[in-house]
Amino acid sequence: MKRIRPSHGPANGSAAEPSMAAGAQPFNLQGVPQLHLRNPQGIARGMPPRKRMFGLPEAPTYYPTKEEFADPLAYIQKIRPEAEASGLCKIVPPEGWNPPFALDTSKFRFRTRVQQLNSLEGKTRTNLNYLDQLYKFHARQGNPLTKVPQLDHRPIDLFELRHQVTMRGGFQKVNREKRWAEIGRVMKYDRKSCTSMSTTLKATYSNIVMPFEIYVAKHGGNPPSSPAGAVTDDGAGTRRSKRVRVSADAQDVGPSSSPLTRGLSPYGGDAGSGAPHTNGNGAADGLGSSDFDDGDDEAGHMGASFGSSSGAASGKDPSAPIPERCEVCKLSENDDKMLICDGCNRGYHMYCLRPRLTTIPTNDWYCDVCILGAGADFGFEDGAEHTLESFKNKNDKFKRSFFASYYDDSASRRRNGPLMPGNVPEEKVEEEFWRLVASPFEDVEVEYGADLHSAQHGSGFPTIERDPTDPYSVHPWNLNVLPFQPRSLFNHIKQDISGMKTPWIYVGMCFSTFCWHNEDHYTYSVNYMHWGETKTWYGVPGRHATQFEDAMRAAVPDLFKDQPDLLFQLVTMLSPGAL
Repeated sequence: MKRIRPSHGPANGSAAEPSMAAGAQPFNLQGVPQLHLRNPQGIARGMPPRKRMFGLPEAPTYYPTKEEFADPLAYIQKIRPEAEASGLCKIVPPEGWNPPFALDTSKFRFRTRVQQLNSLEGKTRTNLNYLDQLYKFHARQGNPLTKVPQLDHRPIDLFELRHQVTMRGGFQKVNREKRWAEIGRVMKYDRKSCTSMSTTLKATYSNIVMPFEIYVAKHGGNPPSSPAGAVTDDGAGTRRSKRVRVSADAQDVGPSSSPLTRGLSPYGGDAGSGAPHTNGNGAADGLGSSDFDDGDDEAGHMGASFGSSSGAASGKDPSAPIPERCEVCKLSENDDKMLICDGCNRGYHMYCLRPRLTTIPTNDWYCDVCILGAGADFGFEDGAEHTLESFKNKNDKFKRSFFASYYDDSASRRRNGPLMPGNVPEEKVEEEFWRLVASPFEDVEVEYGADLHSAQHGSGFPTIERDPTDPYSVHPWNLNVLPFQPRSLFNHIKQDISGMKTPWIYVGMCFSTFCWHNEDHYTYSVNYMHWGETKTWYGVPGRHATQFEDAMRAAVPDLFKDQPDLLFQLVTMLSPGAL
């Protein structure tokens, strides 16, 4: 696995809600990190090698001459033996190559995708899915989880506790052999500072984990199949209140929050207390590549569009759909006895449930499909619409809040020497990114303007239609021109392939990311960084694509069980350290 970064740094992104008034002022690039326009190769060559996270080597960097740069396909063929072995590389243009940023920023609007960082990482998402199932189960039992017991001043990882007990033969065997202290040590609890470690772990498993494990075993570990004709609503992913249809004394009870919401978490306090909840996004393209960044790219590859996560509408909305029949008996009678699931709007007669209910639950109530199928439909939700200015303001606000010490003048001078306040070291951003994606206890959201079709939004490069006299509009490295070089196979494909024959634009903010994937049709991907702060890439050589996918499946088998085409969804990360 190789790692790469541009010789400049991460870019824009943040702000309050944008002003969408027509005729907005063009985006001011002053104060935004720019490419080194003079002697870029000299500056890039002068950057010393640095020790990278996970012990990854730097990907190769190439410095073509003006003559070599004149023929992209010939140059790519020349460097192919070495670059292909790394899976990705960086090409620094020769001095004098400086295409203008041609996008009409006064009219440019884009909608983002919301990325919750700890839901991206495969192992953490498996953990969160389990916690969501656990929460819904206990809520249905009338004992909603509001807090999880703590050890050594941190919440007990219920998913890891379950895993460790299962590995040792189950609860009865662990209890009989008195192995709770061993489990505590594996989970990195210090027995000296938590004298009740064994007792607490045993009680936590008995009271919280084991009832759910019995419930799962009863259902064979699989959610019941969705009944035909089930009523669902593709809303914004908000949770519904329980209600009984046409019941005179029915009450709408405000929805409780699960570990996946930003309200009260089972871990106590605000689920986002560890870091600010802000939105932002980033992009990545490369053979089996993944990255996080701030910047504006124009990519020569085709990415997959992400759909919004489906969810139920608010139960307090009188227009919310009402189920026409019970999902058990399939009859539409006795409306006043019809209980509606808070997760999916499916209806169930209280007397058809096992065990049957005689009174309306006062807490949230979830059906078996929602409990056992939690997390199976993961995807990115749509974010806000932004201008470049509003997105930059959003990013600036986020970074200033998250890395507050770097914006303190005195602390910044001590840490950064002559650097300006707010110049957060790249290594710190990378370190925080991987820490956040692996933490089930810190919910941090960012936004990402991804897969923006240049035919709709305009291109960052000059085009022959818009700028016929600009020499860069016909330059072979212009990503609108590159696919149609004389020796390109794309000349033989008559229909448009969005993202491959027509480039896409990406606008990222701090911590935004593009997840692991194989490039479309196993072709090469080309990205150009117009401006912005450092963008970091990770790549796997194409010859290791099968091993990479096998490693992903082995690391998160539960996710692949729910979504066999998981890697095609482009929504899953895994730390290079795990790979």
